[in-house]
This record gives sequence, structure tokens and C-alpha cells, in this order.
Amino acid sequence: MATPLNSSVLKALDILDLVTPERREITAAVVASELGMNTATAHRFLLTLEAAGVLVSGQRGRFTLGPRLERLGRMAEAVNPMAARVQAAIEGISQQVNESVMACRLGREGPTCMAVATADRPISVNIKVGTVLPMLPTAQGRLWLAMMDEAGRRAWFRAHPDQAPDAAGTARLEQDLSCIRAAGFAVNAGDNEPDIGAVAVPVMGGDGRVQMTLSVFGMLSRFDDALIARARALLQDAAERLGEAG
Repeated sequence: MATPLNSSVLKALDILDLVTPERREITAAVVASELGMNTATAHRFLLTLEAAGVLVSGQRGRFTLGPRLERLGRMAEAVNPMAARVQAAIEGISQQVNESVMACRLGREGPTCMAVATADRPISVNIKVGTVLPMLPTAQGRLWLAMMDEAGRRAWFRAHPDQAPDAAGTARLEQDLSCIRAAGFAVNAGDNEPDIGAVAVPVMGGDGRVQMTLSVFGMLSRFDDALIARARALLQDAAERLGEAG
């Protein structure tokens, strides 16, 4: 039986996600509106986070990130310098192709977004860090499956029977995964979300295993062959550099 999660912790992290470079302060009204809770509950969360030093209130009723979160951020960079390298790499790619870019690690439920750089354009596609992607209909998921050995894929689908294809689907999937392994990248042409396209590549470690996947994603209408080829080249170059650094 799965261990129940602490919903209050998850809500607190959702509140922190509301602070962005464009919106440096949040209020109880903002939290209540965007997270679907009443104002009193939102205010209680904000005061609790302030007491923990995660938020600070410079003006009554307005909260921004606090010193404890800043210390944790510096510690995260010191403990895991790869995170800073990944962020710099995907931001560089995003600026060059003017599309969003993300890095994923494989979690228990599927590829999990660990870093994202959102395209600086009027209409762009974004994703939250921590979002779990499905395996079969996404470029990142199929890439992870392709890089597993057959026993690893069987184990994955035994643990996730709701995602397992039938016998005919398994045969088609194995053909697709073989092509992905040979090509070294995977493409999503609206398979997961009808209007979203993506191209993904693996970052290989020194042990020959996939460390993470990098992908460019955005509106499917913009993902023509030229964009896919350019994005793939940039992703593969970044993946090689990150693999050497890791």
C-alpha cells in the first residue's frame, strides 16, 4: 500500500511556486485565488511559512521569499553543482531556439521535471518543476524506455500496469524504441497534448547509463523539421558537455 503524502507540505510548496521574477510578492488573496483555498487558510499558510523563515513580510499582507529559503538555495548549489550547470545549459538553448527547455530525471512514477527554462515569447509552453510526465506518449518517457534493457522495461510495466500496452502494442512499442535507440533522440508530435511538440535527447553518464533527459518543447505548429534539427543539435551538444561534467 502506498504511503500517504502530507498534503500540507505539498500546498506549502505550491505557495512558494507562486513567487516568480515577474511577481516577487504574494498575498493571501493571490494564494486563495490560484490554489483554490479560502482566504483564512491561505493567510494561515503564509504566516506559518513566515514563522519558518521561508517567507518574509516587508509590507503588511505581502510576502516574498525569506532568508531560510535563500540559505537552502545556496546549500543546494554547493551540494549539487550539476543543478546550476543544467539550468545554465537549458537557458542557453532556450534563448537560441526561443522555445521552452526542460531537464528530467526518472522518478518512481515517470520522467520528472527537475529544471525548466521558459521561452521569452508572448505565447509559450511552461511546466512546473516536479511535474511527472507519462512514459508512453512523451518524448522523454519513450527515451527512458528505449535506454532501458528489456528486463528493465518489463519491470517498469509490472510496477505500472495501468501504463502497460497490450501484446500488439508492445510489439509496436519495441519497434519504436529500437528506432529511438538508433537515432539517439525521440520526438513527440502532439502524442501527449494535441498542440504540444517536443524533441528529447539523453544525457549519458560515464557508466553508460542515462543520467537525465533534455528536451525542447512548445507549440506543435512551430515544430517543423528545421526547428527539430536545430534543437536536437543544441540538445546533443549540451548533453555531451553535461555528461562529461557529471
